[in-house]
Amino acid sequence: MLDDRTGPVHAYPDDATYDGADYDGYGDDEYADDDYEEYDELKELLWPIGSWRPAVAVLGAVVAIGAIATAVIINSGDSASTKATVAPPTPETVTSAPRTTSPPSATQRPAPSTSHAPQLPPETVTTLAPPSATLTTPPPAVPPPAVVAPRATVNPSTIYYSVTGTKTLLDLVNVVYTDARGYPQTEFNVSLPWTKVVVLNPGVTTRSVVATSIVGKLNCAIVNAQGQVEIASANNSNLATCTK
Repeated sequence: MLDDRTGPVHAYPDDATYDGADYDGYGDDEYADDDYEEYDELKELLWPIGSWRPAVAVLGAVVAIGAIATAVIINSGDSASTKATVAPPTPETVTSAPRTTSPPSATQRPAPSTSHAPQLPPETVTTLAPPSATLTTPPPAVPPPAVVAPRATVNPSTIYYSVTGTKTLLDLVNVVYTDARGYPQTEFNVSLPWTKVVVLNPGVTTRSVVATSIVGKLNCAIVNAQGQVEIASANNSNLATCTK
């Protein structure tokens, strides 16, 4: 025997003095007689015996009602289309030609009367000369004075950039010019002739335009607000530069 704090404990269960040596509970076959009645009750709750027949009957009734409704809708649509395609007969119009009356023949004309009517006295005709009319020519209308349109005032800081020349189908012409703030701006693949109007800000004096091409011949010019050419380039090359 082994001793511990709870009391004596048998080291060998086969010992005759062991309290559980005569336990025969392992031979209990209580579960052998169990017919799983609880499982049958659960199955009956989930799907009662014989409940599929009413469900099948209801499903068949729904299908039959749907088929009948579909047939009625199709028949009503066919009858409506048949009624729509039947047009009422067109009434026939009977046109009666007006009866022509032939003019009286010459033989039916009354013969002129042979009795002589009393003669009237001869008429007296008096001719009056019209009074002489003095033709007065109205004075020619005085044309209104010509209105001269006032010339638009151009800002003296206005600059006109221009680029001219030739450009082929696959050529690429790019232009770099100075904007109103004095910074360079670039326009790619421009069409010729190219022009740009820029009004320089106060204090900006730089004026430039540069055009480049692959095979074209380009020229450039800078014109001020008075229409005077400040600088021009007529080199007819693929690089045109005008800077002031």
